[in-house]
Amino acid sequence: MLSQQNLTELFAKQRTWQDRYRQLVILAKQLPDFPDKQKTEQNQVNGCENRVWLSYHKQADNTYIFSGDSEGRIVKGLLAILIIIANHKTAQEIAAIDFQSLLSQLKISDELSQSRLQGLAKLIERIKSVA
Repeated sequence: MLSQQNLTELFAKQRTWQDRYRQLVILAKQLPDFPDKQKTEQNQVNGCENRVWLSYHKQADNTYIFSGDSEGRIVKGLLAILIIIANHKTAQEIAAIDFQSLLSQLKISDELSQSRLQGLAKLIERIKSVA
């Protein structure tokens, strides 16, 4: 997976929404496989346009590793971005992240439908709930 810095540089090169859309699809494909046994009701994020699952693991150094999946390519790409931003951070660091600002910098949130924005807010809320 990319680092947050690589992600910022990658999206800065994308000139149009179509380019960013393609990049979201590529990121979705790069998201590690999410085992079917983890696609449980407990891991499901309600309020998203597509079914989305998100789980996390707290490491010995008190940082978190997130993993997830979605039935939709764009939503899965958005999930990949959120995971890249939140991975390897402590609960305090995650709580301090301004996800909306970062997504605006990537020029992603401007083009999303209202229902996708609501789903994205639910994903962010779930990630921040570990803090």
